[in-house]
Amino acid sequence: MVYETFLETVKNSLKETLGDEFDLSLQSVQKNNGLQLDGLCIGKAGEKSAPTVYLNQFYQEFSYGRPLEDILSDILSLYHDSLLPMSPPFEELLIPDQIKNKVIFRLISKTANETLLKDIPHIPYPDLDLTLVFCLALQRTKDCLMTALIHNSHLHTWGFSTEDLFLAAKANTPRLFPARIRSLSEVIKDIARETAEKELEGALEEFFDTSPMSPPMFVLTNSTGINGASSLFYEGILKDFANANDSDLIILPSSIHEVLIIPYNDTISLEELSDTVFSINQEEVPEEDRLSNHIYHYSKSKNSLTVAFTSSAPIGTENP
Repeated sequence: MVYETFLETVKNSLKETLGDEFDLSLQSVQKNNGLQLDGLCIGKAGEKSAPTVYLNQFYQEFSYGRPLEDILSDILSLYHDSLLPMSPPFEELLIPDQIKNKVIFRLISKTANETLLKDIPHIPYPDLDLTLVFCLALQRTKDCLMTALIHNSHLHTWGFSTEDLFLAAKANTPRLFPARIRSLSEVIKDIARETAEKELEGALEEFFDTSPMSPPMFVLTNSTGINGASSLFYEGILKDFANANDSDLIILPSSIHEVLIIPYNDTISLEELSDTVFSINQEEVPEEDRLSNHIYHYSKSKNSLTVAFTSSAPIGTENP
């Protein structure tokens, strides 16, 4: 079965199962780093919002021989697990002050998102190959964060400028999602504790080389661990950490969700760190979650962030 036929078969089969009170539609969604996914929106007729289940991975499973009935069952389970808590208050999106209170920023790769950036307001950092983009934090519960990417068309409707968004997000993002800096060894122990797998702790320690002779590493993210790399641009976050360690900093962009920080010393090989970041991006980090193949240097004396070592391949390319 070809891909397009698979998509229509899944939609029609679930429509038959769920009945006429449900609306199902296929939508192509552009995600981070140019990744294009096909989603199935499932919602009751008349609802203002509906969960989306992405079908690309399910088609791969189908191609490898997984029965269609099992796939349909999994999609239904995902739908029921991702039901929206309530319809977001869309009427608030017409009130400028309400909107500004919900604006947050996220950090993504500039090179890997050139097409997307043509259609959305953003603050570029071309020397870093990074850019801040803006979302509305619509609804947040213990298990759910609903956001909406802000497009240029929204600015025209609201009468906002990109600078307006940046000033709002600069205040809102640290307030709603405070930064967290912890040692890498502490994070690894927490991961192993949550999964109840001591073997995992050893494997992670070996992978990141957290031996006493290796340089200390710290994880910078936010309170949710989601899109936490943006905390890199919280005011004073790097300056305060560098002053506390009396050192310049090396930043390893492990994903859009977090970065690793290493207090700088002369024994650190920037080339080896750059090779490690590139390797991890290619082998361990999902394409949608990649941030950069470069590593960065924060100067304590200049209070500035620059590229410390440039990889030969930007995000979105294979091994050179």
